Amino acid sequence: MGKSKPRSTQHRNLGGGARSRPRADEVQADLALAARRAEDDAGLVDALATEALTPAQRSPEEVLTTFDKLTLQADEYRRCALAAAAREESARAREEAAEADRDLAAQARAEAEEIRGRLARAETRLDERDALLRDREKAAEAGFVAEAERARAALDAELAELRRAASAEVAAERERWVRERTEALAEIEQARLARLADAERVHAELAQERQRLTARAQQLEYDQSALRGQEIQLERRERDLEREVAARAAAEVTALDREVQILRIQYGAAQEAVADLHRQLAEREQVLLKIGSSDPAHVLDELERLRVRNADLRDKLAARIGDEDLDRLRWLEQQNRELNSAREQLSYELQELRGAALADRINNLQVKQLADAERHFEVLARGYEGRIAELRSAIDTLYQDRPDPGTPLFPRCVAMDDDPALDEPGEVSGDLPDLGVFARSLQTTMFAEHDRAYRLNDICVLLGGLAMSRLHLLEGMSGIGKTSLPRALAGALGTDCAVIEVQAGWRDRTDLFGHHNTFERRFEETEFLQALYRAQTPRHRDRPFFIVLDEMNLSRPEQYFSVLLSKLENDDGVPIQLVTRAEGRAPRQLVGGTSIVLPPNVWFIGTANQDESTLEFADKTYNRAHLMELPAQRPWLDRRPVPALPPYGTDAVRRAFRQARRAHREEEKAVLAFVEYLAGDLHEHGRAVLGPRVEKQLREFTPVVVAARQGDPTGERHEYGDADQDGRSLAADHFLAMKVLRTVRGRYDVTVTGLGKLRDAIRTAWDLHKMAGEPVRCIRLLDDEVHRRES
Repeated sequence: MGKSKPRSTQHRNLGGGARSRPRADEVQADLALAARRAEDDAGLVDALATEALTPAQRSPEEVLTTFDKLTLQADEYRRCALAAAAREESARAREEAAEADRDLAAQARAEAEEIRGRLARAETRLDERDALLRDREKAAEAGFVAEAERARAALDAELAELRRAASAEVAAERERWVRERTEALAEIEQARLARLADAERVHAELAQERQRLTARAQQLEYDQSALRGQEIQLERRERDLEREVAARAAAEVTALDREVQILRIQYGAAQEAVADLHRQLAEREQVLLKIGSSDPAHVLDELERLRVRNADLRDKLAARIGDEDLDRLRWLEQQNRELNSAREQLSYELQELRGAALADRINNLQVKQLADAERHFEVLARGYEGRIAELRSAIDTLYQDRPDPGTPLFPRCVAMDDDPALDEPGEVSGDLPDLGVFARSLQTTMFAEHDRAYRLNDICVLLGGLAMSRLHLLEGMSGIGKTSLPRALAGALGTDCAVIEVQAGWRDRTDLFGHHNTFERRFEETEFLQALYRAQTPRHRDRPFFIVLDEMNLSRPEQYFSVLLSKLENDDGVPIQLVTRAEGRAPRQLVGGTSIVLPPNVWFIGTANQDESTLEFADKTYNRAHLMELPAQRPWLDRRPVPALPPYGTDAVRRAFRQARRAHREEEKAVLAFVEYLAGDLHEHGRAVLGPRVEKQLREFTPVVVAARQGDPTGERHEYGDADQDGRSLAADHFLAMKVLRTVRGRYDVTVTGLGKLRDAIRTAWDLHKMAGEPVRCIRLLDDEVHRRES
């Protein structure tokens, strides 16, 4: 018989001083050895019982030897039983400490029970054999009987002593194990508390970092909006400057052309003047040649010499002639002087006439050039006069159709004030039934009255989105009922729904609200502005009102919808200004006749197709909105008559949402714990961050979905794979997929391997938090992203 292994080899020390459970191979080996021993001894007992030997056929030594062997085997069996019982107790205690190994412990218990049964059967057989031996001993000689009795008494005493020792050893082993287990648990608790403190500290640091990053992101968004506004102003200023530069350039070119014409005329006149001067110079040069010298100084000297000689000659002549001749000579000199003076006067006048003739020639050239320019300007003037006549005719036409100054600036809004149907408040129900009943009533009413079948899970998610945000985005392929869903919902609630078709050219708020027409002195009221105003009329102010922006991503909502995005995030109560000054009769619902407020009963629902003609939503829009993807196939529903729902008020709907949040706080905490459990994997493998806004939206979304999903299942046929989900798992699956995992789409820093690890982490967390069904939306989104990257 082999001996059981020492207790020191049945445990291994782990960090922290705690004992580990026995190795599985050691337990199996001990149990197999005990089983083999029990089977061998059972066979030996059966063989001895069937031999039916008589005392005459067996000697006393053989009887004692067989009895000793049986006694030793019984002791060995008892030790094996004690060891098996100790191991079983150890395995059971460690099974409570480590739930992951419960199968092995259960198997060990089963095998121990089996060994205990075998040992019990072996002891029974031993008792039977003992009785047989006693009978045989009675038939033996008296000496052998007395000796056998003494031996049995000694063996019984030894057996009792061994049992007391084994019991003491087991008790000591149990106390030691309990003490070691207590110490290990204390150390584990201390380590857990330390790790919990570290985790809380890290979580606090992460929360602070998230708040800082969120503030930084909001500041960046505000800076981007401001920069975009400045860019738009600069673009407009550049266009104005370009037009102004073009006008000034045209004026400068015209002035330069006129100056060029004048310079050409002056240049021609200057050329003629230069030619005349050259002619005069040539004449003088001819005169100088006749005189005989070309030096003017020499000519002057010669002239002075001739004058002196002339005077001498006159003196000599005067000395020879008489008085009569002298008088005649003086008269002639006087005549000569007068004639010279007249000649000089005539020469001066001739020069003046020549200058005047030259000026006249220049003026004639200028007049000719000016006549040509005048004819050119006459052609331009006739063109401008025709254009001015056309503009005057257009202005006259506009002024003929121009309304009276007392006409309202917002005629369509004023017409709503005068509409008696909109001025009547109507009756609304102040108490909303249980959200579970309400969701099923919505489903059947929408199908019966509008022939639109929608899954109950989608309606529950839609109600949760109404509680979470006032902006909804419905995505999916064309023709699946994205626009019909809000229409059917509004019809079932007894309220109104306005559908606005978004255009690809929308760029700013004027495309959404309209603009002021200064010629007609009225505001161009868009359908969106009219819908927003109609929601504030007495007929609709107390009811939910839905405004659908059809194909919202044909243009960028971050530009034309930016004012409302900011209002939906943080409504400061300041109305949206439409004009700077009120004119005419002001609409009753406008503040000061110039501004409109964002009413609290309005929900905006944007539909979006994903194709080449559309744009991708920015994170700013996604973060503030509730996102839904409708399935391609609608469910099958039973068509049966249903009572019409009463028109519920906005206050009743919001009270139902608040009541659901108070009633389902535990489910809210469970879903929040599930999402927070995945925070590390989401950031590590998907680069997704859970901010304060996401947590706030999750707290408002989950209770409403849970409350709406409660109740008996509906008679629909599911094709989406989420029929087994309850309200808590539906909220967790939808929110995690649409609000968190959506951010991994298209990220270059998220790998296929990371997506696979993230999928495994979600499945593990799903099972660990005991969620119902499967996370079909999360898995489908990750699988689609992996397939897209691999293909």
